[in-house]
Amino acid sequence: MTRFILPNLTIKFTTMKKTILLLVLAVTTMVAAHAQGPRIGIRAGANYSGFSGSDADNLDRIFGAHGGLTANFPMTTDNFFSIQPELLFSMKGAETSDDVFKIKVNYLDVPVLGRVNAGPLYFEAGPQVSVRISGDVEQNGNNIQDNLDEFKRASFGYAAGVGLSATPLGLSIGVRYNGDVSKLYDDSSAPNFRNDVFMLTLGYLFGGAQ
Repeated sequence: MTRFILPNLTIKFTTMKKTILLLVLAVTTMVAAHAQGPRIGIRAGANYSGFSGSDADNLDRIFGAHGGLTANFPMTTDNFFSIQPELLFSMKGAETSDDVFKIKVNYLDVPVLGRVNAGPLYFEAGPQVSVRISGDVEQNGNNIQDNLDEFKRASFGYAAGVGLSATPLGLSIGVRYNGDVSKLYDDSSAPNFRNDVFMLTLGYLFGGAQ
């Protein structure tokens, strides 16, 4: 049976995380000030999440979901390039290969993506800050821990994806990958885990064009 060691740690933001978060907020503010024709919308879909890292070989992926707000700020007159900040609730986690233990962690993700619109195709990539808001550990389907304060409160990563958009309708469908640069734990003796998520995502921008 796989054992998980969950040490008690004092959660704190590092200087790097604070700097990254401030940078993301500054970029978003600058884009909002200079971009033209911003559109606001909603986004939702399915997550297929797991943990990467040197200690994650015995872990399998689990299904979850995501949903929240999206915005698109055209940076060119033909909307070839745009900036797309989002605020998403996202369910992540993993389970042991024998299905005994399951770790579920919920985050607020704030990606700031550069998006290239090439006809009906779009490509997107950019940094992402994630803030842990809840989670639990289950054993054989029973909740055995609902306080995951040993996990970092905030993490930094990146997102990249590709999809199709129906410009006149404001609809889009795409696949996206989220990878964390930050480890789940601060303690170097804890398992080396990082969030690793594939997403199938649907978007709708109010007002039509994307």
